[in-house]
Amino acid sequence: MPFFQPPVTPLPKGISLRGQTAIVTGASSGIGLDIAQQLLELEAATVILAVRNVAKGEAVRRSLLARESVKKANPKAVVKIIKLDTEDYESVQTFTKTFLAEHSELHVLMLNAGIGTLKRELACTGHEKNVQVNYLSNVLLLLELLPLLTATADKTGSPSRVTWTGSRMHGATALAKKAPLKADETVLAHFDSEESFIPFARYADSKLLCVLFLYELPKHLNSDKVIVNSFCPGMVDTGMSDVLPIYLRIPVSAVKALRARSPEKAGWIALHAALVAGPESHGQLLADKEVAEPAAYVQSADGQKVQKMLWNETVDEMAKLTTVPVWMTKV
Repeated sequence: MPFFQPPVTPLPKGISLRGQTAIVTGASSGIGLDIAQQLLELEAATVILAVRNVAKGEAVRRSLLARESVKKANPKAVVKIIKLDTEDYESVQTFTKTFLAEHSELHVLMLNAGIGTLKRELACTGHEKNVQVNYLSNVLLLLELLPLLTATADKTGSPSRVTWTGSRMHGATALAKKAPLKADETVLAHFDSEESFIPFARYADSKLLCVLFLYELPKHLNSDKVIVNSFCPGMVDTGMSDVLPIYLRIPVSAVKALRARSPEKAGWIALHAALVAGPESHGQLLADKEVAEPAAYVQSADGQKVQKMLWNETVDEMAKLTTVPVWMTKV
């Protein structure tokens, strides 16, 4: 991608989400906050802010409803807070039970919550934290909500939408050179191990898992009821780089000042994927607003092998937690 990112345009006029319900994870700051605001400005009837910090979420809810653009476009909007800690499978399951008990439709699911830590930590699930938050919990959330997304599509006659915040950085995975998968390793065990943890590659590793899952998905689930895609918004001026050590944070902040997009523009890209892109985007990563060519590692023989291994391991992992749909068969 060039140093200066190409311009992006707002969503086309005329999009209305009147009567629709949307969920945004990681909605209390950054891209997620702008996605939530733009959904409200597009007249979404109900927007669920899925957040780890409920008190902060409540403050964000009040702030959103007080914004003039929201009051003008959507004076009867409903914004709700439901706790979601994507480090914990149990929290994901509690979130979905709470949502399903209160709502009979779901039109848009924005899987935006994510982290990029440089220190190896294990989540309470036993999995490495970046992998848990950025990949595994998102798959569980998708599977738990998929029946309602499908039922909503049956009611409306239009596919429901699931959009995952991704990254071009997945091509920089440590699997390519720095920490390749050993012959006797499983994919998830590899990423849980201390030996495989490369601090500055782990965010890319976790985003690779998301992309590999998405690329395998259309082989099992078609796009007639639910369109699932991902997008990369490029460099965005958010707090994600705050985890960097100070000696890196300063130059990164300088680069961001020159080339980073605003969260508002990232929201345009996100909602293009969720509301404008069609069935051709199912199981694809959009770089800005165009379907991206798979990274070199993804297209390699090793990448294709890992894609199948990851799918099978994910089926086994999810089977411990939820009812795995019949289409989610091993390869």
